[in-house]
Amino acid sequence: MPARAARPLPDSGKWDRTFALYARDASVPWNRIAVRLDTYSGAPVDFAAYEVDPADVLVAGSARSRPIDTAHRTAVARWRFTPPAGLRYTPNDVEVPLQNREGFFVIEARRGDAVQQAWVDLTRIGLLTKESPGGVVLYAADLGSGKALAGMRVTFLVGTAFAYAKTDAHGIVRWSGAQRPRFALAEWGKSKTFVSLLPQAPIPAAVVSVRAERANVRAGERVRVVGFARRRVGTAYRPATGDAKIVVLARGRTLASASARLDGAGAFGAELTLPADAPAGDAGILASVGAASGGAALHVEGVGDVILTIAAACGAACAANTNIPVGVIAKRADGSIVPGRVVRVRVVRSPHIPVPGAPEDGTAWGTAQISDVQVPTDHNGLALITIPAPTDGLPSTYGIIASTGASTASARIVTPTARVGLDVHAERSDLDIGEPASIDVRGFDAADGRPAAGLPVRLRLVHGPTEQSTQVALDAEGHAHAVFHDVVPGTSLLYAQADVDGKPAIDVDAVTVAPQALLGTRSRRSVEAKILTDRERYRVGDRLNVDASLSGAVGDAFVDLEAARSIGEQTVPSNGGRVTASFALPETLGDAAIGVAFVRDGAFEYATRRVVVDGPGHARATTIAADHTSYAPGSVAHITIADGGERAGATLAIRVGDMRAAGGASFDDAAAVLSGTGTTTQNPTSADPAWHASVTPRQSTVVDLAANERSAPSAETLGAPSERSLVWRIDRAEREGFDVTLPQVPGRYVVSVLKVSDDGDVGAATLALEVR
Repeated sequence: MPARAARPLPDSGKWDRTFALYARDASVPWNRIAVRLDTYSGAPVDFAAYEVDPADVLVAGSARSRPIDTAHRTAVARWRFTPPAGLRYTPNDVEVPLQNREGFFVIEARRGDAVQQAWVDLTRIGLLTKESPGGVVLYAADLGSGKALAGMRVTFLVGTAFAYAKTDAHGIVRWSGAQRPRFALAEWGKSKTFVSLLPQAPIPAAVVSVRAERANVRAGERVRVVGFARRRVGTAYRPATGDAKIVVLARGRTLASASARLDGAGAFGAELTLPADAPAGDAGILASVGAASGGAALHVEGVGDVILTIAAACGAACAANTNIPVGVIAKRADGSIVPGRVVRVRVVRSPHIPVPGAPEDGTAWGTAQISDVQVPTDHNGLALITIPAPTDGLPSTYGIIASTGASTASARIVTPTARVGLDVHAERSDLDIGEPASIDVRGFDAADGRPAAGLPVRLRLVHGPTEQSTQVALDAEGHAHAVFHDVVPGTSLLYAQADVDGKPAIDVDAVTVAPQALLGTRSRRSVEAKILTDRERYRVGDRLNVDASLSGAVGDAFVDLEAARSIGEQTVPSNGGRVTASFALPETLGDAAIGVAFVRDGAFEYATRRVVVDGPGHARATTIAADHTSYAPGSVAHITIADGGERAGATLAIRVGDMRAAGGASFDDAAAVLSGTGTTTQNPTSADPAWHASVTPRQSTVVDLAANERSAPSAETLGAPSERSLVWRIDRAEREGFDVTLPQVPGRYVVSVLKVSDDGDVGAATLALEVR
């Protein structure tokens, strides 16, 4: 077979005309200024810089820009750069001789009639935006002194007209008009900084959430659901009234429908029976109250002339490093066995533990099909396969999909290496050469998903013999962050490892460093800025005291309390890199958060911290605890709910399952419709500004290989979750807790509760219990 390149190579006569130019969105004029030039030959490149009006180049509200005609313009600087000799790809850092000049410039790179242009913005204006459905708050500070810029001119593009404003004494401009601007340009002397403002979805007048008893159901079976509805009353969500209409939809067909009356908490429960001919595959549960609706995913197993069931010999407690026998049983509807039936069985392995609340798209590192076989059932109607033990020492989630004719069955087997699961990933898995790797790691109980607070985790970035490592400790929410610099080009493996009761918890991901991976947003939060509040949770009307710090910060700091609208902003002197502020917490829609922005080393660094609000219409932080650590078979467990709430009335949905629920059955994210601040932060003058690519003027003969496209990783489905619901009930709460009768069979079971309160707040929690 002939060899095939991943992308076409230019012929030898085009090497000199093949190059790509990139520039940062913003730079301070007193630091070294540079652009990035990717070349494929050593021929010299002539550069010129032209001072221009941003309106001649930028396309408001878009990442696109326009080339300019330089034929009748005078360059403010010209210079020549010679790349390394030879016909090879080379990324070059080209210095721009415009240091200590402020303004907006176009840089032109030319080899004969092959031309590319990229703009650079040399500015001392630091700009930060807080954008929400309620309006826009813009803060400006001098990136040299850190002081807020008072009286600075800001031009907004609103529709097709311009509107003008000036910052107040605290460096702040607020926009709350009915028509939102889509672009803002800040000007201070020769400096200009701009930002394209993002569209914001309006605050919903009502929201609905629904969850299923289980995420996987067979055609002809029943599925029970629970949900709630909220209507916006003033500045809070309150329980809705009326009826909920619930339908199960698949392939444009309504499989089942029901209606339920909302109770005093705005909650509802219903039971729907699927038809026997329901098609196999994914379906959706849609619940509607008035004009508002919410949904949940459901997988339907098809039933043809036989019914398939998948079972592992080790049940729900399989070891990570052993072979796993798995049986597929074929029976008819009357319960008689079906021998001699050929069943196709596919097994997909993901070397990870499912992360609570995270979407499953089948593209996680290492996910691959490990088996696809056709097996006949024996005289007992059993088709037996064996999943081989992995040799990599990693945990596993196996997705098993069996099919014969129109009949299907799915199951999952999770084999953790310890009672804690880890999830590690880079904020950007594709990095440019020289870009640091920003790493997030999360630890959680593998059974019930509770945060593994305080757990020490070792992070390693390994590329052949080259290794970097660091130690982090997980915070109260089970999260930690780290940064690796000088990442080796190519693909490196990222390891997260922890010792849990003498057993290794581990997760692995991949980080790729390659040229031309640099394009994209860089408005990430500061890793070093710290925000502390005087309490863990607050009620409406409480005073919220903030203590924030960033070592090396200068001038003023911007502190705000944000939600679906602007609640309050303050500009505070950052004495020694530390600020304090205080806010009264009003009634809000959605969650609230504290934001802080400092100036350090000529850049804005910002951070946010969620504020837990105990009040009407909020997603309430909730945990549950049991009265014992283990139980005898069939005994009663008393479960206590801790959510910081008053003893108000509530509706409880209670489930006991043989494993943690996933997808449309998980309670963990049911209250997410009430969450989120509704505020978007943009930081165009961060310590790592975004890059943009060049544009090609008309008549240019340049060959642009800037688009180094990589195909997306192929997805491998893990099949549907296969948790079994052993207890399901919906009750009115008479006290801050409930009792459940546990199964007779020893094992580890998961108790989940969804608490829908009469005052409008909603909380959910999960807890694993041991039956011995």
